[in-house]
Order: sequence, then structure tokens, then C-alpha cells
Amino acid sequence: MRKLNKLFKSVSFATVVISGSGNTLMAQETVANENTTQVTDEEAVEVISITAKRDIAGFLENQPSSLLFGFEKSLLETGRSATFVSDETLKAFGVTTVDDLTAVAPGTFTASFYGVEGALNVRGTLAETYFHGFKRIENKGTYQTPIGSTSRVDILRGPPTANFGPGKIGGLLNLEPKTARLSQSGGFLPEVVGEAQVTFGSYDKKNASFQVGVPVNISEAEGGVYAYVELEDSGSFYNGITPEHQMLQLSADFEIGNSWKLAAGLMSYTSEGYVQTPGWNRVTQELIDNGTYQTGRDTDLVDTDGNGQMEWAELSAQDPTYFAKLTHYPDFYLYADASLAALDTNLGTTKLSPQDVYISDNDFSDTGTFTGFVDLIKTYDDDSQLKIQVFADYLDNQRFVSYGFPADYLAKTFEARVSYIGAFGSDKDTITGVYNVGLSSRYYDARKKESYNGGQIAISRRDLSVGAMPNDIMGSPFNSDFFWDLDTQSTWTDNAIFAMVDLTAMDIWDLSLSARYDYYDLDSTENGDPTYSYAGVTEAKDTDGKFTYSATLLLDLPSGIRPYISYAESAAIEFSQAGEVSPDLIANGEWLSDGKLVEAGLKLELFDGIVTGSISGYGQERTELSTVAGSTVNRTKSEGAELELRILASENLSFSITSNKQKTEYVDGYDGYYVINPRDIGLDDVSNYGVSVAAFNFSDSLYALTGSEYYLGALEDTRIPDAVTSIYATYADEMGVFDRVGTTWGVRHVSETSGFTEFATKYPSYLLMQAALFVNYNDWSISLNIDNVLDETYFTPLQDIYGDVAVLPGKGREWRMSVHYNF
Repeated sequence: MRKLNKLFKSVSFATVVISGSGNTLMAQETVANENTTQVTDEEAVEVISITAKRDIAGFLENQPSSLLFGFEKSLLETGRSATFVSDETLKAFGVTTVDDLTAVAPGTFTASFYGVEGALNVRGTLAETYFHGFKRIENKGTYQTPIGSTSRVDILRGPPTANFGPGKIGGLLNLEPKTARLSQSGGFLPEVVGEAQVTFGSYDKKNASFQVGVPVNISEAEGGVYAYVELEDSGSFYNGITPEHQMLQLSADFEIGNSWKLAAGLMSYTSEGYVQTPGWNRVTQELIDNGTYQTGRDTDLVDTDGNGQMEWAELSAQDPTYFAKLTHYPDFYLYADASLAALDTNLGTTKLSPQDVYISDNDFSDTGTFTGFVDLIKTYDDDSQLKIQVFADYLDNQRFVSYGFPADYLAKTFEARVSYIGAFGSDKDTITGVYNVGLSSRYYDARKKESYNGGQIAISRRDLSVGAMPNDIMGSPFNSDFFWDLDTQSTWTDNAIFAMVDLTAMDIWDLSLSARYDYYDLDSTENGDPTYSYAGVTEAKDTDGKFTYSATLLLDLPSGIRPYISYAESAAIEFSQAGEVSPDLIANGEWLSDGKLVEAGLKLELFDGIVTGSISGYGQERTELSTVAGSTVNRTKSEGAELELRILASENLSFSITSNKQKTEYVDGYDGYYVINPRDIGLDDVSNYGVSVAAFNFSDSLYALTGSEYYLGALEDTRIPDAVTSIYATYADEMGVFDRVGTTWGVRHVSETSGFTEFATKYPSYLLMQAALFVNYNDWSISLNIDNVLDETYFTPLQDIYGDVAVLPGKGREWRMSVHYNF
């Protein structure tokens, strides 16, 4: 199949039309590129024609990209586990958020980060998010990551390649913006094209987008610009959550003469209403199995000034106890006076709707981001390239969750990168190769403010069957006399050199080597309230350098079965939610952590490209930062197997099958602050729901209490399912006066999950069914998507300190209809 890849690189697509989703362009006519040899392999042309006609869901990688791997190389010829998802596939499968990517990529099930779909989970840990190959500011649930403006989504499992920068083992998500450049050929739009779309649906869903690509020729400069605008103003399955966002994305691509290319892009995004919610509190097995909820309120706390919330003066006067250490339960604390712990009014049980979650009118989350890049590329006569790239990202977020968690994040980053890509050897040589060498420099400045009510958060105090009441709505520094427990100012720089080489021997062996050296300089200060800051160090500085590398060997067999093996060692800074680094981490030397990956698998390209995909197995080690104060690092170990198949069964029918089996463990137990149910240490739930029961060091505390070996040593992260399988089928054909009528049906099976503790509540496995119907007529198309067709009841654990005491109920049946007009 190597001749096919060579053929794809030598063919340009001259005549195009818009299909379905804006920037997805279908080839109607091919001509030989004037700078390459004329293609004469009729068999290869026929194979391309067959697979292109059958690719009704946009599975095929039409043109290898040099972005993700540093070279212009096909995914099927690369010994890394990755998934490329075109905008056409996103549309066919109804993917609108990063959590939906489970349908098209194995190993990507994402536990709830308070219901906000910000970061993707890959291989059991949160992945980093990139835009056009540059790492964005951290987003662990700050806002919903927009994907509607992307031309392609890249999901890389394992570490980033050296040209991307330093990153953690596990995986990354890269979003490529829509542009005026044609993905198949590298040419430009020949005429003005665009799309207007309106979407409406259940729970007052309202979304509108407009995109237009315009060819622009100025003197010797040839190219185009592309604009995408999206507006969202919707309700939600969950009562009280009403998300809104506005997004503008602009990109420009030009050939500016003398073999220079200029590309630039910017994205502005603002949102509100994507408020965080823990979902259901007072979690018991009876609640999960039968929907039976424990009612009752604690009336000992009183809103004495009648302003609808608890001020700090009110809270501290009525509850002067900061920590109440449990005398009979070493290392556990009641985070309030024990006399205020019991529910004392309206005790009983009721049935709770999955739409009623932890929310109040006081809750908010307001976000603004701005992202931009510029690429300047020179191509020389020998096809080598010089790339000069700059990137910037900005985040401003204020949020409040009414059990008592306000936060204020402000972060900005700037990166410059210079690289040179060249090749050596010829067709007559036994060994040929390409290389990529470069320099990069990144600057990061972040300020994080967070408060935890001075430690007196009690997530189970609120009765969800009644809703928010004044004595369970905490004030915040935004509107009352509360203070910031943490106020961390952090700046750091990373100056690096990297080198990559891809060697091909005897036309079947492929060896890829990647390495980089990063030198870091960090400075962090802590200015939070000295009584409640949780920080042991108020200022810390450090410098350090780290060498990271990876190696991959692939055997390109004529059969289309390509075995590979990969090894990587990586290092990355331990970031908290705003991308800042805790002074405590710097002082104790844990701010820079290592990771390791061993992976082996098969890349598949069978039956002339009709069946493609991969099978892989991996073992990895990486670290995870504790979420409170960001000062504790836990070591994790994961192992698993993944399957990904795309089957172009006919010109009308295609299938996608993804599946993974994984296990993630905290190697030394979970070292950090963690909240548990009172019953886990022999206390009565109802008598203690008004406060929090927690430990500073979860595993050590439970072991000291129970002596159970379950908490001593490795602790499995049962919040992530050990098996997820998705099977989807797409069928399309001409019908009557319609250009195309089609449908997509899919099922996703997720295995059982649970909290951490030995007797934690179990969340049963579930099966979700999705369906879509689309109709195209001339320049118009209508699509109908139905999620959770069977209205299955299911639950998603929190990926946080409340993983044992709260859970997000899954969304019930939802529908949305989109009307598109292409021009």
C-alpha cells in the first residue's frame, strides 16, 4: 500500500464542492501536480476511487499532515496510537463536545469534572489540550471546550512528539481550525463557499453558526481567509443550568511568493452559564439502584441578616470550630462543629429526578479566552522547510459553586518556535530519512484565587429535593466578607531544543526517534489568607533541565499489517487549574515529574484500504496532582489494550468499532485530601450530613483506621470504567429527489464504576444508543440527532475529591435538529 501513500502526496484536487459541514471538501476531479511526476498506476487510482466513494462518514485521512508527528506522514504508517477525526465524522456521529469523542476514539472515557466538558480523559488520566500544535492554558472544567470550529480533531495516546513540547504520558487532544486551504491537495478554495446552520432541540437548545471561506489573490500572493461564528443560548437537561457562548474564529492562508507561506489564526470565545455541579449528593446504593434519596435539612445554621446566603461573619460566629478532629477516628476530621452535623428537619425519603442536581441561582461561571497563532514557512528547492511560528493564549474565568467554592483564574502564555525539516537519501539508497530540528521558548503567567469556606464546605448539607436554601448557600469574595484561602501568583519559562528523525530502511523498516531538552525557570508566591491558605510555603523559586525522548520501530509489510513497538520517557510541570505551580511543589522538588510508556501494536490497512485501524497494548507510568491546593503529587500506573476499526463495507454502508480495556492505579495509594461518607468510618450518615468528613491523606488515614490492605499500596481508580466499547454504522444513498438520505446508529457500552473506598457505592454498567438521520437536497440539508435513544439511566463519577460522596446522573433522551444551507 506504500504506492497509495505516494500517490496521495502527488495528486492535487482541482475542482471541489462543499459537502455537509462547511470546510469538508469532496474531490470531483484530480489532476497531476505540476511539481511532481505524472501518476500512471491505474490500479492505485482505482483503489483510491473505491475507498473515496465508500467513505460516507469521513473516516479516511485524505492528506498526511506534518503537524502531529513532525513529518508529512500517514497515521497508518506511524507507530503511535492516535485517532484523526474529520469534521464530517464529527457531524455523522453527533459529536458536539469532547466527552462525545468516546464514540470515535478508544480509551477516551471522561469522568465528570463537575459536569463541564473541558478536558478529555485519555488512558485513565486527563489529557492536555492543544490548538494548531500548541499547548493551551489548562482547562480541567473551567469552560466547555468548543469543537464546532475545527476541521479535524487529533487524539494522540502517549506523550506529545518533541516538536509539540514537553507533556505528560497519557495523551493529548489537538484541535485544527477550519481554513481556506483544501485538506486534500494543499491548494486553496477556487470560489467563495460557506454554510449557515441553525440548531434547535430539547431543553430549549438554540445554536446558530455561520462560516465562509473567501479566496484572496493580491499581487503574487494567492490564498484565502476563513471565518467561523457560533452563538449558543440554551437550556439544559439539568434544571437551573443555562449555558451560553459566543465564538469568533478567523484564519488566513497565503502563498506569498518566493516559496514562502503565511498562515495565521485567532479565536475569541466567551461563555457564561457553564456552571459546575457535583450532581447528586448523599449518594447511597439505594439512591443509585432505586432512586431513593435521603431527605432532611440542618437548621442549626441561620442566615441572620436575611440576605439569602451565609456570610463569613455569620458562619464563624455560629460555627467557631475550624477542624474538629475525631477522637475515635485518627486522622479524620469533621469540617465544622459536630453539634451542627445532624439533619434535624423533614427527615424521610423521596424519589429524586436526574434533572435535579446541586445548583442555585447564585452559581455562575464567566469565561473569556483569546487564542492566536502565526506560521511563516519557507520551502526550498530541495523541498526542505523552515518554519517560524508564534502562539498566544489567554484565559479569564470567575466562578462560584454555592456549597462554597469560588475561584478566579487569570492566565496568559506565549510561545515561539523555529524548526527546520529536511530529508536525506534517494530511492537508490538502502536507508533514507527525514528530520526535524528546532528551538522553542514558552512564557507562562498565571494567578489563581480559590476559597474553601475556611474548610467548612459541606456538600451533603443541601437537600436536593427542596433545593438551595440560605443556610446552605455560602458567600464568596465576589459578593461578601469571605476571603481567598489561596491566591497563587506563578510565572515560568521553558527554553528548549528538540530533534526528530524518521528513518526508512529497505522500504519496510521505519524507525522514528524523538528527543528534546527543556530548561525551566519558575517563581511562585502564595498570598492567600494566612490562617486558611493550606500552603506551607509562601514563596519559592527553582530552575531545572530535563531530557525526554521516544523511539518507535514499525515494520511496513506488503500485507497491510504493520507491527510496531514504541518506548518513551517524558517529563512535565505539575500544573493546577490555572496552569500555575504551587510554591509547596517547588519547595519540595515535586514540580517536575517523570512518565514512562511502553506500547506495542498493529496498524491495519487491509483489502485495499477498505478495512483500516489499529490494535495496541500499553503500560504507562505518570503522575497526577491532587486538586486541593495543588501541593500533593500521586504516582499512577496504567495498562490496557485498545482496538480501533473503520470498515468501508460498500458505497452505502460503513462501520466504526472502538474498544478498550484498561486499569489505572495509584501506586502508593491516594495521598491527598479526600471526602468520604460518614458511614465509611462507622458514623451515621444522617447525623453527619451537615458537615464534611475528610482526611488530609486519604489512604494513610483509612489504613490507620481499618488496617485494611485495600488502602495500603496500590489503589485502583475505579472512577474510570475498565472497559468501553462503541459500535456505529452509517448508511447513505440517493433517494427520489434527494441528493442523499442517510442514517447513523450506534451503541456504547460502559462497564461498572464506583468510588474509592472499599464499600463505595457501585454505579452499574450501561448501554447508550444514539441515532441520526440526515437528508441533503441541493444546497440544503437537515439532520436529526437523538442521544440516549432508550432513555437509559446511568451515572458518571466525579474525577475529584468528591468521587465517593457525589455523582452526576447521566442525561436522559435528548434530540436536536440542524438545518444547513451551503453556498
